[in-house]
Amino acid sequence: MCGIFACHSHPDVAKFKPTALKLSKQIRHRGPDWCGSVISNNTILCHERLSIVGVGGSRSVYLVSRPSSNLKAESGAQPLTNADDSIILAVNGEIYNHRLIRKTLKTPYHFKTTSDCEVVIPLYLEYGIDAPKHLDGMFSFVLYDKKKDRTIAARDPIGITTLYQGWSSKEPGTVYFASELKSLHPVCDKIEAFPPGHIFDSLTGERTRYFEPTWWDGEKIPQTPVDLKKLRETLEKSVRKRLMAEVPYGVLLSGGLDSSLVASIAQRETLRLKKLAEETNSAAEEKPEDLDKGEGLVGIDDENKLSTMTFLPQLNSFSIGLPGSPDNEAALKVAKFLGTKHHVMTFTIEDGLNALSDVIYHLETYDVTTIRASTPMYLLSRKIKAMGIKMVLSGEGSDEIFGGYLYFHGAPNKEEFHTECVRRVKNLHLADCLRANKSTSAWGLEARVPFLDKEFLEVSMNIDPADKMISKERMEKYILRKAFDTSDDPTAEPYLPDNILWRQKEQFSDGVGYGWIDALKDNAELHVTDEMMKNPKPEWGSDIPDTKEAYWYRLMFDEHFPQSCASTVMRWTPTWSKQTDPSGSGLIHAANDVRLPPHGLPQNGSAESCRRLIGFDRAAFPKLAFAPSPATTRLGTTLAHRQLLTFGLLSKDFYHLSSGSLEVKDTTPNRVAFKVTGKSSHDAATSGAIEAKYSDKSTGVTVTQTWNTANALESKVELADTLAKGLKAEGIFSFLPASQAKGVKANLQFKQSNFHGRAFVDLLKGPTTSIDALIGHEGFLAGGSAAFDVQKAKITNYSLAVGYHAPTYNAAVTATDNLSVFSASYYHKVNKLVEAGSKATWNSKTGNTVGLEVAAKYRIDPVSFVKAKINDRGVAAVAYNVLLRDGVKLGLGASFDTQKLDQATHKVGTSLTFEN
Repeated sequence: MCGIFACHSHPDVAKFKPTALKLSKQIRHRGPDWCGSVISNNTILCHERLSIVGVGGSRSVYLVSRPSSNLKAESGAQPLTNADDSIILAVNGEIYNHRLIRKTLKTPYHFKTTSDCEVVIPLYLEYGIDAPKHLDGMFSFVLYDKKKDRTIAARDPIGITTLYQGWSSKEPGTVYFASELKSLHPVCDKIEAFPPGHIFDSLTGERTRYFEPTWWDGEKIPQTPVDLKKLRETLEKSVRKRLMAEVPYGVLLSGGLDSSLVASIAQRETLRLKKLAEETNSAAEEKPEDLDKGEGLVGIDDENKLSTMTFLPQLNSFSIGLPGSPDNEAALKVAKFLGTKHHVMTFTIEDGLNALSDVIYHLETYDVTTIRASTPMYLLSRKIKAMGIKMVLSGEGSDEIFGGYLYFHGAPNKEEFHTECVRRVKNLHLADCLRANKSTSAWGLEARVPFLDKEFLEVSMNIDPADKMISKERMEKYILRKAFDTSDDPTAEPYLPDNILWRQKEQFSDGVGYGWIDALKDNAELHVTDEMMKNPKPEWGSDIPDTKEAYWYRLMFDEHFPQSCASTVMRWTPTWSKQTDPSGSGLIHAANDVRLPPHGLPQNGSAESCRRLIGFDRAAFPKLAFAPSPATTRLGTTLAHRQLLTFGLLSKDFYHLSSGSLEVKDTTPNRVAFKVTGKSSHDAATSGAIEAKYSDKSTGVTVTQTWNTANALESKVELADTLAKGLKAEGIFSFLPASQAKGVKANLQFKQSNFHGRAFVDLLKGPTTSIDALIGHEGFLAGGSAAFDVQKAKITNYSLAVGYHAPTYNAAVTATDNLSVFSASYYHKVNKLVEAGSKATWNSKTGNTVGLEVAAKYRIDPVSFVKAKINDRGVAAVAYNVLLRDGVKLGLGASFDTQKLDQATHKVGTSLTFEN
């Protein structure tokens, strides 16, 4: 991939040039090989080049065809110009049919370079704004016609390459173009993603769609039965085109169906060309070549065969995943079967988390699915480029074309199935194409996607969707698998092993290792509080993140880009599914309301929900509100959560407190959340409760109804951000029929940056009032609380607390019960696996004895952990928590009085949680 930046009709282009060069430099990672710029009239075009074709200098010794008679012409440095320099062109992409275009031009044209992109100039001279219709490839380009003072810009049919268009209110007549947002937002206050398959003409100021395939209307349902042979041969031809290169190349191999098929076809073609090269070299005979006719250049020839190209002695394939990931294991099997030189990269969760901000900077999105999948691809691309590889083939697009995502199980009929396929293909430029392009371009690597070939789309998108649909007899992408299944022909060489050809779909972010998604969710819990979720930034408008992970990514996006860039982002969400989490393996199908087989591995969900790990230390901070606003959090960490981690270590997950507990959670389609809990204590008493909760985000109203086995009823109504921003009002009503006892409480909470205040009023007791307040600044916390009896006009209780947090440790000191009980707590995150904490308490009223408790936690793997604690009285406890499968958690715990080991004072407990 290359990078382009252009500005049409700037009022002072000479003065603007230094700025233009700086903006172009912002995308130099896309084209590290060379850069160039041209000014003509009031227009400037800048180009950052990644050389793949028309590299320049002498040809590689691995070339099948022979040296050109004009070595000078082999440079493809841009911007490109015609003979009299009246046409200036900057292109990002590859034109696979450039040889055929050179040969079939109506008007002879003398090419200055061997670059495949130069054909855009004569096409423009012959066809004007219809020029892109004749291109077969992936491209974004900006062309300036000096004689007409005209700029045209175009993007390939599907949007495999990235392109953005911007405007500035300071220069109303100026139009900007760039490959990435980071080159535009410093000078533009309005930016749009340039739509695929369109061309812009400065003479009219309009964009028009030039790409008009027969399948574009998603409401028109195809009736053509599948032709398996045609499907296979068209994909083979597509892969063959994309092997056009003069530099080392490879294939991204996840071990899934799509990348494995691409790798298989590429390996066949590589071996064929290697054999052809050996035969050609043994009978070397130089022939005159006409470069203007495309002779001797890399690319497809008249018979649609790749007769000239560079090749490596062995095809390189690449995969990435966490240790033991499904993708790496499957990719190794495929590579061994095909005979490719395979490179496995493993990454740690910490590697991925450390790269997140950079990934979001390069991707220019906050979409959850894109970021999850892009991070491993971003890490892998760096390693590939370091090996000297400059181009890779990838398998994007197949799932959109054939309905391969697991949520397609829920398609109610073939009409909706096809409409969804068309919609997904049309939006690829905002999802998988964006991911593949920017993840690789971040390191100067080019990704090519054979499934999105125009001809292949014309064949595959016009297949009767009834042949694509998933059923009990047919798994996803059945016809694609069947097209490459040669088991019924003993003489045919198999493309793939059966266990790969018929391997079930894994979304890339799942296949690299299920612990990756768990880690992202868990870390999002550390960075985003429940209060932040209720108080999103006003400038976000209606585009509100619906999960903490999405909120976290949006915060990182905002650190890099202004609000004007957010309109270019699209969120990837499944259709026909109740689940908001886009991860493929966890999707629930509306059609049959069942989960897909888990393949015997842990699925999505967290090994332990962080909001349970991180509790409010009520003993240390009674009635103090430690829930910071987004502004407080952006100081670097969530003050409240970081400060109170000690409580999570000392009090959470020790199930011996109950002999057994059960918790079941579910959410109905209309967003009513149900929770049923049951608990059996060691004295044989059993208790239970059921809770129903409904939230309307549009009005800020939340209604909660609770009933327990003591026959107590409680209703709570919350009103958030309606009366005033940051203000939440609550009304709580309770009733105990057995004693006719009633309760009515009114609460107010007010949150602003670095400040949080609350007031609680019990209307039927006294009435009594309690208030608390908290301030935070640069890691320091200070707060106080007081209770007041209205009838007695007396303060009945007051407390104070101070605390400090750092990235890896937190400390707090409190004085409670009218400043008579003092406690100090400390938390330390030793490393990513080990946490430790302690707490000391002294009651000045009861004597000089100081109570001490210490605890530690060790994470065994992404789905399980163990905790232990002991106090100064010799009571020790241990706990174990494991995620059995998605939504099912088991906890085991025990406590022992080490001073009374011969007595029946010890306890054992269990906990089982089901959550949907």
